[in-house]
Amino acid sequence: MKRLSTILTVLSLSFVLAAQPAAAAGFPDVPDTNRFHDEMNYLVEQDIISGYSDGNFQPKKNVTRGEVAIMIGRMLKLDGTQRNTKFKDVSKNHGASGYIHSAWDRGHLSGFADGTFRPDTPISRGDMAMILSRIFWSQAGTTGEFSDVGYNMKASYAIGTLAGSHVLTGYPDGTFRPAAFVTREQFSAFMARGLSIEFKQRTMKTDGYAYDLTKTYIYAKSQGEFQISYKKVHTEFGGKAFYGYLWEYKDTSDGSIEYIDQTEDKDGLYMVFPIPHGSKELAYPVKVNSKWQPGMDMLESNTITGVNKTVNTPYKTFTNAVEVSNSNGQKRYFVKGIGEVKVLDKSGETVSELKSIQ
Repeated sequence: MKRLSTILTVLSLSFVLAAQPAAAAGFPDVPDTNRFHDEMNYLVEQDIISGYSDGNFQPKKNVTRGEVAIMIGRMLKLDGTQRNTKFKDVSKNHGASGYIHSAWDRGHLSGFADGTFRPDTPISRGDMAMILSRIFWSQAGTTGEFSDVGYNMKASYAIGTLAGSHVLTGYPDGTFRPAAFVTREQFSAFMARGLSIEFKQRTMKTDGYAYDLTKTYIYAKSQGEFQISYKKVHTEFGGKAFYGYLWEYKDTSDGSIEYIDQTEDKDGLYMVFPIPHGSKELAYPVKVNSKWQPGMDMLESNTITGVNKTVNTPYKTFTNAVEVSNSNGQKRYFVKGIGEVKVLDKSGETVSELKSIQ
């Protein structure tokens, strides 16, 4: 299971400074088949990134630290007026000096122990993660794990939390490659996900049982109903400030709200609470008689007692539901591409059932 944690918004300097903004769909080197086509064009539309004077975008070109400062500055609308900085290698003559100073002053960027910033050095994926973690809200919820990112690595926490927030992704082999340089298309993807829930959703499994981040789910219960939606929240848990995206569970009868995170990996579907605690809702691969303990501190157990079950709900009748039976007698039903659709108590009475999806 992924680690759980409780924790407290960014392109080549030459293209930023010299190039004219290009139309969103006008890059001959960014075909529709490029997996990050939409993300790159989205940032162009947001005036965060632009193409080169020859009309190209150069998606495979590495991004430098100075370019990152410019992107952050454009996104946050910082003062980019060129000026002297605290870094001995960034004078007011450097095109990125204004944004470097402003981003440093806000605490978004830092330099090196020798007093340099190294604005023309390509930025690594690990350093990028540490910078983005200061920009985007990623202070809570789950953390992603990669085989080449150890707990003692400087960027470990930033990489993990941004992965858990659906901003960063790794490679098919399970690695993140923190020392590798970041390309313009990769950086565009990471930034777009930080700014838009729609792009976050594209990182989700297409054949899973997790909720769609862009949807709102309405459930009927014995008295009233509740709705579940993915939101950016600023609240407090256990006396600690909390910033991040979470699923908001709102009881429409009394207005009460709870926040929960959901995550999914190759081993299952999890519900995660802001204070480190999680429950494994569904075990993968889905197969009848698969049994597991929901959480480390729980005595109960869950078992998949049926697949392709027919379940009636106000929303629709499902014929492909997975039935999960709890040792306490409760039954829950999950449908691929939707999530949980119905819950029954031990006497067979309905606790909650899906009413609509908006």
